[in-house]
Amino acid sequence: IKATPVGVNRKVRRLIQAKIPNLSKLDDVADYISGQTTSGSPAPAATSGGMSDSEAEDETSHVVLAQKYTGRGNAASQKSALKLVELGPRLRLKLTKVERGLAAGDVMYHAYIKKSASEVKKQRAKIEREAFEKKRRREEQEANVERKKQEKEEKREVKRQRKEEREKAAMDELRRG
Repeated sequence: IKATPVGVNRKVRRLIQAKIPNLSKLDDVADYISGQTTSGSPAPAATSGGMSDSEAEDETSHVVLAQKYTGRGNAASQKSALKLVELGPRLRLKLTKVERGLAAGDVMYHAYIKKSASEVKKQRAKIEREAFEKKRRREEQEANVERKKQEKEEKREVKRQRKEEREKAAMDELRRG
């Protein structure tokens, strides 16, 4: 994605983006920007490589940048024109498989495997059965964890009571003795 600042004269935009034109026939940069020399005559054409900026003038590609974007003149909260630049070769893609959900749902379309309605029904029943089993095992596991916590807590309580009884017996022994 290439961004260029909008709302600036094309010549100024080229200077901002470091596309320095040939100024050898001009007296000053101001002659290039204004298009005429200090004497008032038209300035000779200064070229910068002949790249067209017509894409930046298209209103549909104008956006306000939320943050600073790479490239000169693309500051945050500033209007810029976006242009897509192709980086690599074009790819030819063929639709092979469509699933409901993300790698977890049933197959809605497959280019190579065709299933009858009864096969699809069997597969759905199997998926539902597996989901039910998974839910049942999870509940069983949670019940086991809760039971083990309860047993551990009871064991601690018994241990604490025995300790108190030993301490009480030791204190009674000391008082008598």
